[in-house]
Amino acid sequence: MFKKFKWFIDYYKKNYIIGIIFLLLSDVVSLFLPYIIGKLIDLIYNKGIDFDKFIKIVIFTFFVVIIKYFLAMGWSYNVFKASGSIEYLTRNKLMNKFLRQSQEFFENNSTGSLMGKSTNDIQQISIMAGYGTLSLIDSTILPLSVIIVMIVTVDLKLTIFSILPIPFIAFAYFKIGKRIYDKSIKVNKSFDKLNDNVLEDAEGIRIIKVFNLEDKRRKMFYKNADKLAENNINLAKYQALLAPVERIITSITFIIAISYGSYMIYTSKLSIGQIVSFTYYLNMLVWPMYALGDFINLKQQASASMDRIEETLNYKEEISDSSNKIDAGENIDILFDEHNFKYPSSKDYILNRINLSIKNNKSLGILGKTSSGKTTLIKQLLDLYKVDKTSIYIGKYTASDTSFKLLKEKIGYVPQQHMIFSDTLKNNILFSNEKASEKDLNKAIEMADFKKDIEEFPEGLETMTGENGISLSGGQKQRLSIARAILKNPEILILDDAMSAVDANTEKNILANLKKYRNNKTTIIIAHRISQVQDCDNIIVLENGKIVEQGNHEHLIKDNTWYKRQYLKQIMGDEIEEYSKK
Repeated sequence: MFKKFKWFIDYYKKNYIIGIIFLLLSDVVSLFLPYIIGKLIDLIYNKGIDFDKFIKIVIFTFFVVIIKYFLAMGWSYNVFKASGSIEYLTRNKLMNKFLRQSQEFFENNSTGSLMGKSTNDIQQISIMAGYGTLSLIDSTILPLSVIIVMIVTVDLKLTIFSILPIPFIAFAYFKIGKRIYDKSIKVNKSFDKLNDNVLEDAEGIRIIKVFNLEDKRRKMFYKNADKLAENNINLAKYQALLAPVERIITSITFIIAISYGSYMIYTSKLSIGQIVSFTYYLNMLVWPMYALGDFINLKQQASASMDRIEETLNYKEEISDSSNKIDAGENIDILFDEHNFKYPSSKDYILNRINLSIKNNKSLGILGKTSSGKTTLIKQLLDLYKVDKTSIYIGKYTASDTSFKLLKEKIGYVPQQHMIFSDTLKNNILFSNEKASEKDLNKAIEMADFKKDIEEFPEGLETMTGENGISLSGGQKQRLSIARAILKNPEILILDDAMSAVDANTEKNILANLKKYRNNKTTIIIAHRISQVQDCDNIIVLENGKIVEQGNHEHLIKDNTWYKRQYLKQIMGDEIEEYSKK
């Protein structure tokens, strides 16, 4: 167990040492009270005390209570300070791990699972680090100290007979504890599944309503919620077994103590004050019994949670950190030399023998049928998957020698699926460059042909987008994402089917702006419509992960190829659409 939590204990070693010292001193001080009370009772019973002596004993007892109070403050502050900090540290560790992972990691770990680890599992560890530490010390060192004092101040035989049932508690706890661990794992997995269910429903609420699927999704939620409740009840059953064991065995110890203690008083081997002290000490053993049960319960749940968190923390990054590698510099050319790639879950190569030169300050258009490998080709430059970097050249260096961390500083990317944060339009655009001036912000908005839309919003740039941009249309999301990428003023701008939801006039305006303002920078456009790429310096057509056509627009329409057929088909479609508007 301690191996799992060692990193945290080492980090807060000082607080734990101080806290445990205060806790032990507090327990030692507590041992004086039963002895003082027993002596006081004997003095009163035997009429061997006067008022002055009585007052002195009461004041001393009050002084002991005050000391215990301040010691309790000391251990409570230090132990629970560490407990509160573990949430911060563990979340930081998890977030840092998430940010270093490739796409493969997120394909293998659902959002609900990652959320569960970041919330529920961390909370279990936090409780273990605080209350669990208290329970551990009080269930081990405290009872041993109490038993020694009982033997020294009262009687050896009475002590031994009274504590005989206690080992049965430990035996029962360890047996039940293994079951609690197994049930905790099931609870955590059920919680993950329910999390996924809720996240999907929240994100897809419009589709659910449009397709009238509320009842179906509600039933699915109830099914997952019922499973979580069932697993929680099963866990609670085993947790509930602890309390009866504690109470029954505790009662047996008191029966033995009072019965044998009464006999010893009868035979004058024990005073009334001593039996009062003894029952007081015995009562002090009740809490450690409960503490042991609580500790085993918490330990098993925290261990199950820590196993899940360690699974993530120990996950080996598919992509190594490239921050200490070479900066490719400015004005870079990109070259693919017989490059191949397949996804971790794929058997076949998605890209086959790609030979492509992307010249600095030039524009590249990428076309092809659905699933031809267009987006996959661009992802080779984004460090999202583990790729063969020896067949890619960034400037003068191979990609394996290049710092992708620095390279991505030079890239502006507009993906197919747009990430719109639940914030203002302004902050969403500024996401790529928080220090941008108002002038640069307005220029980016103008280049993305987004200005007219912003003027129609009730609060302009301060309008809230809603969760995942729910208040925006598809075309508005695309233009917001384009403005965000442009604001970065990247050396390489990548548009991945970024104008599929805009009308022809808006598309024309955006392309004209890009051509005007980015004529000295590299632009890569992935599209389905030839109108978006026909002015590019170089155009490639992908089919089954291979480049089957390459050249500029004038070159590609000379032969009867896929590009020309698509061009004619789309031109005719545009003419028919234009004619229908007249």
